[in-house]
Amino acid sequence: MGPVSDSAPQSRPLPPHLAAVAGLLMGGADAIPGVSGGTIALILGIYERFIGALDTVVRSPALVRNAEGRRRLGRALALLVPLGAGVVVAYYLATKLLVGAAEEPGVIRRPETAPIAFAFFFGLVFASVREPWRRIRSRQPAHWMAGALGLVVAAAFAYLPHARSEPETWMLLFGGAGAISVMLLPGVSGSLFLVIIGQYTAVAGAVHDRAFGTLAVFLAGIALGVAAFIPLLRTLLARAHDTTMAVLTGLMAGSLVALWPFKDNYESKAGPMNNIAPASDAGLLAAAGLAAVAGAAVVLLLNRLERRLSPEA
Repeated sequence: MGPVSDSAPQSRPLPPHLAAVAGLLMGGADAIPGVSGGTIALILGIYERFIGALDTVVRSPALVRNAEGRRRLGRALALLVPLGAGVVVAYYLATKLLVGAAEEPGVIRRPETAPIAFAFFFGLVFASVREPWRRIRSRQPAHWMAGALGLVVAAAFAYLPHARSEPETWMLLFGGAGAISVMLLPGVSGSLFLVIIGQYTAVAGAVHDRAFGTLAVFLAGIALGVAAFIPLLRTLLARAHDTTMAVLTGLMAGSLVALWPFKDNYESKAGPMNNIAPASDAGLLAAAGLAAVAGAAVVLLLNRLERRLSPEA
């Protein structure tokens, strides 16, 4: 599916319940270091519509001056409000169940369950790498080079040194701006970015501790990042669509490095989760293999959902 303008006549509004479901899937992904909410939006076929809606909100001061601008803003909010609600709910539940508290580690932090969880995410992303590539209208050798560049960047990103000290509250402003900018790129995990700069636990803890002052600083950073990054991304999608999709393909492929199921540790505060050879435990290997297949199957189901979300449906 090519780029869809927020004002294109063929784009019918996304029903609120489907937008909320998309938000739940994106929020669950955003909570997991290594998985990008942008990847889920791309799999669902709403990525460019989502970016367009954010761009409309960023330009709202100019749009509210006339009736057509207000209608465009209304359409953007009709998508973003239920989607955002889904993101918030899913992020809360995912960080509680998958990550957990320091005294009660969640699924992706326990050695006995983490390989299965990471295998599921690996299968999901592996099966969805083709999504941005198939949206390239006219493939050229330069697109292969752009994809290779994206792959190298994403793979290197996964091995950046991790900060281990607790951040000052004011630093969350920059963390929020950087995380949302990264999070909007399929294949580059905003949560992994927060892990690398040492803010992941602080943000997740603030959510569950209801530390509204801390969250306000982080949310201000998100608003700053959206205002600065979305116009650039929107321009790239409009003027260099195929090259942008090629880079996003590489970013998704490179993120598989961070999602390899078998690691020397699953605790982000201990440093980078370095990949190791598969475990010799036959039961664990079988469970991880089934989880990877299940992740790929989810992509097939999401592709069917995409057909319902598509403007041409």
